[in-house]
Amino acid sequence: MFDVANSASLLDAMSNPRRLEVLQILSEREVSVGELSAKIGLSQSALSQQLAKLRQKRLVNTRRDALTIYYSCDNPAVLRMLTALRDVYAPSAQLPRAS
Repeated sequence: MFDVANSASLLDAMSNPRRLEVLQILSEREVSVGELSAKIGLSQSALSQQLAKLRQKRLVNTRRDALTIYYSCDNPAVLRMLTALRDVYAPSAQLPRAS
């Protein structure tokens, strides 16, 4: 059966462009907060707010090594959605526009 509540929660988390970018990066590999902040051009405080929302929805994993916090994403629902988005919006998937 289709789980509307969980689906809406996932789509809500992915509807923010910054969070979507974070999830895409974290789906590829584990990244420290500092590296992620530099990669997407957000301050660590702004990034922390986005990561908190993803943690709250249990879409990302965290690991601490001394003072460094690392994030990753191996959530099957997120990975499937990212794959679907890549398939739909990949340059080769673009359909010609009607004239």
